[in-house]
Amino acid sequence: MRFLAAIIVAIAIVAAAFHFAKPLPGTNFDESFLPKASTVHYVAAGHDASVAGLFWIKGLTELGESYLTGREYAYLGHVAELSTSLDSLFYTPYYFVGGVTPVDAPDTSDFSVLRRASRVYPENWRLSLYYALRLARGPYPNRTEAANVMRKYFDSPDTTIPDHIRTIYRSFELDSMQTETALETILNDVMQPRFKKFRKSFYTKITKLLGYKLFGEDLEKNEDYQKIKALVDGMADGKIHPAVVYRELLAMKKLQDEKKAVEEAKTAAGSTVIADSVALKN
Repeated sequence: MRFLAAIIVAIAIVAAAFHFAKPLPGTNFDESFLPKASTVHYVAAGHDASVAGLFWIKGLTELGESYLTGREYAYLGHVAELSTSLDSLFYTPYYFVGGVTPVDAPDTSDFSVLRRASRVYPENWRLSLYYALRLARGPYPNRTEAANVMRKYFDSPDTTIPDHIRTIYRSFELDSMQTETALETILNDVMQPRFKKFRKSFYTKITKLLGYKLFGEDLEKNEDYQKIKALVDGMADGKIHPAVVYRELLAMKKLQDEKKAVEEAKTAAGSTVIADSVALKN
């Protein structure tokens, strides 16, 4: 009975917080309010963990609805920040935000969440890797900091840490972070049951990782996006072996790099011709 009363109080607090909080900047998604964690903590009356869970459930529900409506949900990082500020040991938001956020996403609201994850769960190298990848490939690359985040695993006594993770800090230092490692991490996340309903996030994440810029395009008609989708779905549904999917996706990355190299060569050649023409005229 006491537990039920606590849940009722928590729900009332969340409802009040949403009612009195200031609205977020307008987007094309029907999101209402996100109060400050300090305000919610003050009125939570010792039920921070319960309130954090309620906010997180609300965020996941609206993220799922965004996939059905085709609209963008831009607040997952903000919801995770609120939830983990209330309960820093709340593991699920850390893992989820790290898993679904594209490595080059322009919105950096997830940075504080992943930073907290690395601090609260220092033994979990996967959470730290999410943060390091964002630091290295985000809108404001900081490869030195990314290397520092992963350096602690080099001489960790944990025998379950893979060898390539122990030395991965060097890749960040040398600015040679390989697509292979990031792709392997994403494909491992795809196979997690907790992400089953949010698979679309991984289509986008892999598309950006492989260098395809599809902003503003009709994804239903884009052959590259549909190929990535088919490969990921085939692997997740057990129809295509993960090794085949991994190899096919890396081949798409190589093809994209070759296309970019050709385009850059054409641009350089055109610039040379123009320069020569100007020189002859002069």
